[in-house]
Amino acid sequence: MPTYDVVISFAGEDRKIAEAIASNLVTRGINVFYDEYEQANLWGKDLYVHLTKIYRDESKYCLMLISENYAKKQWTNHERKAAQARAFQENSEYILPLRLDDAEIDGILGTTGYIDYRHCSLEKIISMLAEKVFQFNKLNNIYYDLVSAESVFKKSLDFKGKQAFQDKDMVTDCPTCNEQQTLAEATMSLADDETLYTCRNGCQAIVVISRPGISAWPGRGYRLKDYVIRNARDITIKTNSMGMPILIPASKAALMKAQTSS
Repeated sequence: MPTYDVVISFAGEDRKIAEAIASNLVTRGINVFYDEYEQANLWGKDLYVHLTKIYRDESKYCLMLISENYAKKQWTNHERKAAQARAFQENSEYILPLRLDDAEIDGILGTTGYIDYRHCSLEKIISMLAEKVFQFNKLNNIYYDLVSAESVFKKSLDFKGKQAFQDKDMVTDCPTCNEQQTLAEATMSLADDETLYTCRNGCQAIVVISRPGISAWPGRGYRLKDYVIRNARDITIKTNSMGMPILIPASKAALMKAQTSS
């Protein structure tokens, strides 16, 4: 299974657009390869070899930000050739061109369907990319199950024989109605392959648990082994065996998820 849902190929001059797309995709539960999220992973690697593998083998789609800047750069041409090798091999719509201007790019035919950034809102672009990924998952029988917060903690932490955290021990409140509740009282559902805990009054998502393997990025939440947890408000965890409660501060990205899920 590919590591990423979307890899973004872009010129440095177009970074602001790439960053806006990447940050909005991850709040929709899409796993994105964007270089600034991967700095530690890229450190010390042979980038020519590693990026060839990323852009050719490790994603469901390659989002290509086409521009005059893109056409001139050595690294973008390397990424493009790797992506084109994949598209040719599979005879598939692997490359998703997003035009920033009218530049012509070798190997991207004028008959290839594209989206024009100049005439399409960022919100619409994100929605279309998310739909492509979810359709890919459906066609390839890739499904994700509900995963509870308590199961994530149990898999990730060594409780040394003490009582493991349970959903009933985790208390937070809803930003909409301000009602305090435990996660056991909230409603669990699956949305865009992520688990949502929704306020018991139905207001909004109050906790989001990623599907396995999502890449972390600053402000996204808190990684516990294979999962990332985002919470709209602080979570207080207290069990009978604990001397002091544990506080998990709110993650701003969870509020963004709540807006897209409402």
